[in-house]
Amino acid sequence: MDLIVTPFLSLTVTIAIILFVLGPIIQIIESTVINGIVSVINAPFGIGYVLYAGLQQLLVVTGLHHSLGIIELSLLSDTGLNMLNPLGTASMAGQFGAAIGTALLMKDKIKRTNMISSAVPTLFGITEPLLFGVNLRSLRVFGAGMVGGAVGGFLTYIFNLAATGMGITFIPGLLLYVGDMWGMLQYILVIIASAAVGLVVVQAQRKYIMEEI
Repeated sequence: MDLIVTPFLSLTVTIAIILFVLGPIIQIIESTVINGIVSVINAPFGIGYVLYAGLQQLLVVTGLHHSLGIIELSLLSDTGLNMLNPLGTASMAGQFGAAIGTALLMKDKIKRTNMISSAVPTLFGITEPLLFGVNLRSLRVFGAGMVGGAVGGFLTYIFNLAATGMGITFIPGLLLYVGDMWGMLQYILVIIASAAVGLVVVQAQRKYIMEEI
């Protein structure tokens, strides 16, 4: 009886709690985040672009970035364009530059190699290894990545850059600009600028970062 009843009751209670307690709470949080992002993006003078690109990786840390697909689908349906895609790439590039800048500070070859290895998946749109393996070890490093992303966000606003699709970012994201060479060049410039700023800001704080890591 114990082998049958205990697992059954455990699963039943757990599922009930997830569906009727955690489910509504998570839905409220997701709705709040989505509505907040839409409001931020619509802020004047590119402020929304700067804030989104600077802070987007915070959503990745919490896992709430998966809900952004709803906004992207809505944008593509209404306008045929998706500015969240290049903004997300700018945010990734800023953190990538900060991670590479941190790796260059390491005198230990093993640490430097591990940091670079953690950063490589970012080139294909996966930032979790970089965030949890390198950047979140120091708020200064993560902050440098946010500054880089913010700069990329401002360039995205200046260029009026937007993708025509979703689901791929960073290097694979180049495929979204195959029919628009000028747009592809702007996309590349956003990546380079974001990464460069993230790297430079880390290097400027090398003394403090070395004490933290």
